Amino acid sequence: MSYEVLVVGAGFAGASIAYFLGRLGVKALVVDVKGWDGVGSKPCGDAIGKHHFDELGMPYPEGDELQGLVKGISIYSPSEEHEVFVEGEGFEVHRIKYAQRLLSDAISRGVEFLGGAHFREPIIKNGYVVGAKIWAGGFKEVSSKVVVDASGVARSVVRLLPKSWPVNEELSLSDANIAYREVRVLKNSIEKPEILRIYVNNEVAPGGYWWFFPYSLLEGYVNIGLGVRGDLRGVHPKELLYKYVFSRSEFKDSRVVEAGGALVPTRRPITSLVWNGVAVVGDAAYVVNPVHGGGKGSSMISAKCVSEAVLNALEAGDASAKNLWKANICFMVRYGCKQGALDVFRYFLQKLSNDDLEFSISRKLVSGSELNEISLKGRFEVGVVDKILKIASLLRRPSLLIKLKTVVKYMDLIKDHYLNYPSTPERLEKWVADLNSLLAAYYEALK
Repeated sequence: MSYEVLVVGAGFAGASIAYFLGRLGVKALVVDVKGWDGVGSKPCGDAIGKHHFDELGMPYPEGDELQGLVKGISIYSPSEEHEVFVEGEGFEVHRIKYAQRLLSDAISRGVEFLGGAHFREPIIKNGYVVGAKIWAGGFKEVSSKVVVDASGVARSVVRLLPKSWPVNEELSLSDANIAYREVRVLKNSIEKPEILRIYVNNEVAPGGYWWFFPYSLLEGYVNIGLGVRGDLRGVHPKELLYKYVFSRSEFKDSRVVEAGGALVPTRRPITSLVWNGVAVVGDAAYVVNPVHGGGKGSSMISAKCVSEAVLNALEAGDASAKNLWKANICFMVRYGCKQGALDVFRYFLQKLSNDDLEFSISRKLVSGSELNEISLKGRFEVGVVDKILKIASLLRRPSLLIKLKTVVKYMDLIKDHYLNYPSTPERLEKWVADLNSLLAAYYEALK
């Protein structure tokens, strides 16, 4: 079996890159341990910003792929007496049906899909990944110019590669959230079903938050989940969700439709999305937004960037890191620079007490529109910084004032560092060393 590209994993990221590869005319095989019904089945909040589809030229979800229209997000303080509203259009997507649509489009253009196929190991020759061994009713060897790891946090391909390869970068549990969610049908109608709700409370969801995402096109249906920082021992999101959330009156006699949990990387992106003969996309590349935990839009971006780089390498006749490097430049400029800055912000938010969170939201240190700009750009604008520091100073919160100054400084430094991502693989080691020095200085300053 020989292909130009082998994609391991048919989740949202795998289906997305199959879609792009199909439209580029690349001969590709997508394999997944699950069958067709399991395509795109990782549990999540199911929300995707409309701007991602517009920027990437991807089709909007429609028909039974679309479960709700989103008009904004309300973020609630620990007491739930105060909120910040962030306006923005988006979709609640049936992730399985939409992913199947993307993969179906790819198949119609010549991409092949093999379900029930277990990836076993990469085939490496002369420092290149040149294929993989899979089990599908027997051992099979698949040769390819590029193997794409779209297997999520399992990272089935890259974790078996040499430790010296930058795509094999381990995930620390302190840089991840463990989340559990259920889709339920409530007895009573949901007020403003087009508004998603996020609740921050360190007692209820330490190091994370819990969410209430209605499906506005399905009466009474809602996606409710809770995430906690991954390195907290003895803290279980399902137990916390049942103790603090499902015990509330609005969930009485509600019906569970679907349930599941997942590990979610909530950090800066992987050092490099590519190396000789190999690429990573989606959760395997740690492309999740560090602050709100959304990963589908950024998975689509990583898939787009990698697909274009793969075509570049195929046309050059050599799938070296150098010829695939375009994927890194594309992703770091489009999303990684913002993600790196938001990783700095995430670390700050996780260190805030409930009192600090209550103060910040009740005093609206950052308005909804300003928070939206920060989320989109990964940077505090000068006017916003001046306003925040003035409020914090007038209200005599010196410790918070000092921390905010530090956060703003390092968000800018980290974003600029990603915008100056090395143009060739040879310069990567120095860039990573400088990044680690910046992060170490930031962690020390925020102690």
